Amino acid sequence: MVSWVFAMGLEPPLQPSSSVYTPAARMLLVSLVIGGLIGWPLLRLSSEIPRRPLASALLDAATLTALLQVLLWPLRLVTSWPIARTLLIDTHGIIWLLITGGAVAIATAKEGMIRIWMMLLLVLWLGLPPLLSNSLALPPIVAKISPLSQIWLLASGGPAAPPPGAWQFPIVELAVAVVLWWAAFSPRPSIKVADPGPSR
Repeated sequence: MVSWVFAMGLEPPLQPSSSVYTPAARMLLVSLVIGGLIGWPLLRLSSEIPRRPLASALLDAATLTALLQVLLWPLRLVTSWPIARTLLIDTHGIIWLLITGGAVAIATAKEGMIRIWMMLLLVLWLGLPPLLSNSLALPPIVAKISPLSQIWLLASGGPAAPPPGAWQFPIVELAVAVVLWWAAFSPRPSIKVADPGPSR
């Protein structure tokens, strides 16, 4: 909600139009991505181990997904995004939250360096692809790996329909989310202590 007020303001513009609101909506989505993919795991990975790490991560992901719906779909009233573009943004956002939730579920169940490494991976996921793409002149598809770059491009598309092949990215991202949650739900191997036998 703070992101909404910061991006949209408390008072409407003198001449409200989609060209005025679209940049604010884009900044709102960028701030939501940073909050959901950096702020949420940073909070959880800095706290003690919850009693039920998987249930806690699932509940967090469900809550943030519901909040995303409340904030995203009303933007169609002030932007020129078609339903297909808004649905693509929504799908990306849900899957990104699932990926982050899987990482949180894996890391919060333990203590130690795994929390630091998982947080570092999430930060690199957002920042490294656009940095490499800009500094090394890599193909634009590299920058699209980052949710920040992806949401910026999608929110800048205006009334145009999503480009061909735009739905391939969510499929790949969903596969990553499935792998993370599979790892989170996999039972931990138990360590058996060998029987020393009867004492003599």
